[in-house]
Amino acid sequence: MKSIIILIIVIISAEASLFACNSCGGGTGDLAVLSLDGLALFNIGYSRDMYTGVWDKDGKWRKSDYSQSQNRILTNAAYRLNRHIQFAVSLPFVFNTSSIPGMKKNGAGIGDLTIGGRFEIFHEFQPKKVGKKLKLDKTLPYTAITFGLTLPTGKSDETAENDVDITGKGFYTTSLGISLTKSIVKSKFQVMADFAWQHSFEKKYSKYFGEPINYEYRKQPGDKFNYSLTLNYIFNNWHSVTLGASGFVQNEYIKNDTKGINSNERSANLVIAYTYYPSVPLRITTTFKTGLPGDNLGINAQGSTGFNVSLTYYIPQ
Repeated sequence: MKSIIILIIVIISAEASLFACNSCGGGTGDLAVLSLDGLALFNIGYSRDMYTGVWDKDGKWRKSDYSQSQNRILTNAAYRLNRHIQFAVSLPFVFNTSSIPGMKKNGAGIGDLTIGGRFEIFHEFQPKKVGKKLKLDKTLPYTAITFGLTLPTGKSDETAENDVDITGKGFYTTSLGISLTKSIVKSKFQVMADFAWQHSFEKKYSKYFGEPINYEYRKQPGDKFNYSLTLNYIFNNWHSVTLGASGFVQNEYIKNDTKGINSNERSANLVIAYTYYPSVPLRITTTFKTGLPGDNLGINAQGSTGFNVSLTYYIPQ
C-alpha cells in the first residue's frame, strides 16, 4: 500500500499545481499516473483560479481592479499497459466569470482534451542482481519519459463570441518531458521533479471571436517549458502533505513568420497539498496554490490564487 501512496501523491500534487495559467483557456495540465502495482485509476476534481493581477512586459506587477476567475470540473483516467508503459486521458469542463465592465459576465464549455503517457525507465527499490544474489536498488530514482498530445476541443479566441466563452487554447500541442522521484526516507519522505517542453502547431485564422476577418493570418504560440519541484511527506497510511513550486517560461508567439513583440511569458507559483486515504482504493486531495505577486517574478502573464479538491479511485493489479 505504501508504494501506491508514494507515486499517487507525487502525481496528484503535481497535477494540482499546474492550474490553467490564464482565464482564456482550459490549460493543458498534467495527467493522473499509476504506481507500479496499479492497473487503472479514475479521478474527478474541482478547481478554482481567482486572478489577482498581471505582470507587464517589464516584469512589474499590476494588481487587477476587477475580479476574474476560472472554475473547472476535472476528469482523468489512467491505465497501465505493462511494467514500463502507461497511458492517461484528461478532459475539463470550464466555467469563466468576469466583472469587467462591458464584458459578458459568465461563460462555460468543454475544455481541451489531453491524451498522454509515460515510459518508465527505472522504479525505486526494485531488485537487481549483485553476483548471484538479488538486492534492492537503493540508488536509482524513479525515472520516466513523459509525452502527450492536447487536442483543441474547447472554444478558442477564433470561435468564442467573447473572452469569458473561451475554454481552450485552439492549437494542437505536443509535450515531451521527464519525471523523477527520489526517496530520502523510504515510504516517508520524497523529493520530486517534473520538467516538460510543449510545442504548439501553427494554425490559420479566418475569423476572430466568431466574426470573419478581412485577411487570413497564421499564428503559432511560442515553445513552452513547464517545471514542478515538490517535497512529499507521508505521515502514515492515512495522511500526507506536499509542498512545491511550479511555473513556466514561454517564448514569443509567431504571426505570419514574425515574432510578437513583448509576447514572451513567465510566471511561478507556490503549492501546498494535503491527501487523506479513507480506504485502500480511495484518495482525497485538497490543494492551495498562490502566485508570487511581486515585481520581476513574472512577465506578460496573469497571477492568481486557487484551490483544488479531487477524489481518486484506484484499481490495483
